Amino acid sequence: MWVYIQNLLVYTFILGSIYLLVALGFSIICGVLRIFHLGYAYIFPLTVYTTWMFLTDFGWGLIPSIFGMVAVQFVIAFLIYKGIIKRYLDKELEMLVGLLLLTTIIEQTINYKYPMQTGVYLQTELIKGTTQIGSVVVSTQLLVGSIIALFLTAIFVLFFLKTRTGLAIRAISQNIYSSQIVGINVETLYVFTMMLVLVPVMIGTLIIAPVWTVDPFMGQIYMFTAILVAVLGGLGNMRGTIIASFLIGAVHAVMCFILGEPRFMTLSALVLVMIVLVVRPQGLTRSESLW
Repeated sequence: MWVYIQNLLVYTFILGSIYLLVALGFSIICGVLRIFHLGYAYIFPLTVYTTWMFLTDFGWGLIPSIFGMVAVQFVIAFLIYKGIIKRYLDKELEMLVGLLLLTTIIEQTINYKYPMQTGVYLQTELIKGTTQIGSVVVSTQLLVGSIIALFLTAIFVLFFLKTRTGLAIRAISQNIYSSQIVGINVETLYVFTMMLVLVPVMIGTLIIAPVWTVDPFMGQIYMFTAILVAVLGGLGNMRGTIIASFLIGAVHAVMCFILGEPRFMTLSALVLVMIVLVVRPQGLTRSESLW
């Protein structure tokens, strides 16, 4: 019994922390821009394959390749805001379709250039090998990544609670028109937010890339996880996202490492979300409130 408890605790911590990196950006977009970002999935494969492109096709080193990837991500995020979100902010259906089409185009382009058969391996391991915690053996990369995830989340929370820019973004999430009246530059903060939310996704993707499977369509399953976390926690609420990440991590840990049925990980999380929404339709916390 103690072995099962150890597995549950360790993998709840690891999976919950990784899911937090996956979902944090999506939650912030929902809370600030008040949009259901169906283009969110493109960020994951673009992180891996753009870095790989700079490594193999351009012959850059790993660190320059990562910086090149970040630059590409920021440019695309800026173009998405200017070309889709800003233009169709009052036309939700057109905006969602545009974001979805953009993701499909990026995925198909990546799949054409680097099909699934292409062996893509990013050497972004911080520490190689495994670590034993009690009777549980885990990937050291994922363990370190979990600690990084908590540290990064703490920075984001402090940013939104303690800095002037963070407080201005929270004001926009509460009432955009009042924010404009008091002189907040809404458009600048929107663009800043679009770029800010890329950070946890890129870091999380680089952490899991050497450990978990990567392919041109990897973003779909991660976006689905992000949606489940955001909806369970309260759409757009960072506090709820933190709680929901570890709840879903616990459910996945039970299914995979206790019951030995990893095929039902996604289904079990979906059932959990449905049960919670029946009792609390708004999610665990107040939806459409950043904190």
